Amino acid sequence: MPTPGSERPRRADAIRNRDAILVAARQVFARDGLDAPLDAVAREAGVGRATQHRHFPTRESLVRGIFDDNIELLDKIVREVEDPADAYVVGVLATTQMMAHDRGFVDVFQRPGAEDDLKVEVGDKWLKALAEPLRQAQAAGRVRPDLRLEDSLLLIQMIAGTVHVQTDRLDERATRAMVLLLEAIADAGARGTLDRRLVWPAELTKRSGG
Repeated sequence: MPTPGSERPRRADAIRNRDAILVAARQVFARDGLDAPLDAVAREAGVGRATQHRHFPTRESLVRGIFDDNIELLDKIVREVEDPADAYVVGVLATTQMMAHDRGFVDVFQRPGAEDDLKVEVGDKWLKALAEPLRQAQAAGRVRPDLRLEDSLLLIQMIAGTVHVQTDRLDERATRAMVLLLEAIADAGARGTLDRRLVWPAELTKRSGG
């Protein structure tokens, strides 16, 4: 029978284990993709498979935990942009940087099949984070008025294809792709100006070690 106060340490241990598993999974999936062995995640986290299974019974639940965190960070980044009219471009930049340093994030957007549940779920949450920023960018004449919110997924899938190739020059490839993409989505009056805003969000620079 649990003694008074014994539940709290166990709950604290459970929280630490869950956090350690998510950190390890992010590192393993970023390096090896979403098909990486789950044993590698458990080893990286310093926990047993049984502990990992209690927190994340399936690979899908573990991946969802990671990408909920990614979307939460993206939402924070776009909400804190000084000029709301820049938030859409900053959000696309943030996603591009996530992809350049995280094979797992690329894999989500590259998964085959329009009805893939995980792809649809992550895509819907991502679009929700960018809906208001796109409206603000278009209202300010920064982004072409015919760009639809769902077009944003197509743009990101194009970027995913660019950074999916394994190379030592991922940042350079991602930056070049972004310059071309920004020119394509800019409103006619803003052509040649959006790429001047090409500064990676500080939160992601810290996370990726850049």
